[in-house]
Amino acid sequence: MNNISRLLLETQALEIAPPQQVFWYTSGTVGPFYLNAHFLYGSRQKAASLLDFIDQNSEDRTRLLTGLRARVEKNFAEDACYRTVLQAMVALARDEIGLDQIDYISGGERRDWFFSLHVAKLLQKPALALFKDQSAVIIGEGDSAANRLQVATELHGARILHVADLITEASSYVRAWLPALENRGGKLLWSINVVDRGQGGAKVLREHGIAAWPLVQLGQAFFEELSQASYLSPSLARQLMDYHRQPRESMKKFLEEHPQILQEALQGEDLKIRQRARQLLQQNPYGFDENFLRRFSLP
Repeated sequence: MNNISRLLLETQALEIAPPQQVFWYTSGTVGPFYLNAHFLYGSRQKAASLLDFIDQNSEDRTRLLTGLRARVEKNFAEDACYRTVLQAMVALARDEIGLDQIDYISGGERRDWFFSLHVAKLLQKPALALFKDQSAVIIGEGDSAANRLQVATELHGARILHVADLITEASSYVRAWLPALENRGGKLLWSINVVDRGQGGAKVLREHGIAAWPLVQLGQAFFEELSQASYLSPSLARQLMDYHRQPRESMKKFLEEHPQILQEALQGEDLKIRQRARQLLQQNPYGFDENFLRRFSLP
């Protein structure tokens, strides 16, 4: 098992549900694992603290970005897990792209910044902090962090590598990051992601002319690797592979075979899970027939 895969498990960035259990997602669907790639900052607690800092300083971008840059630099020096991840991203950029080809390193609000800001520093490239409103700030190099910040208005054909925590369907790229860069004359040519969930995002990027590399690719080979390393039982590995191949079909079958999971979620003490279970029944994303739905009463 490679180092990044091991770190995903050790930091609980990748949580796998026990047999016959599932996680409830915000979309009102379920699945056998939960992925928080930003936990590779070192731990769940460290990641939560950095997100809190971002949220608390969102109105003051100078304070936000200078503080972020200082925090990720300090964490890189102190945390071996985080250092391993960033060094792997730097090596990918050097080996697959070449440093002389890259003009900027971009990262999107918020979790991309965990990785993109210090990768830019390690590669000695200016960073581009992209915001959800499609504004952008350049963070250059220099002695004074406050003085090296400037609003990005024109990128003059700059060649850009985007560094992100995660790629799923690449919706954030298409909706926000790509337009933010192209509208300023930048060229988003490459993407390095900590984890590719294997749900079509890399294909979407290729269709937009963007080459993409992950540190970890979820899929059959990854789950087989975990099984061979005794992190997963063979049956649980098969469940994860089934979910990866056919997420809707596999979870529909699972809930039909284990309806008590849905009933327990509806009646449980966790308000968030109750709401998500209600959402599943109301929106019916799995296409259950009426006979199945009538078995449950909405509290």
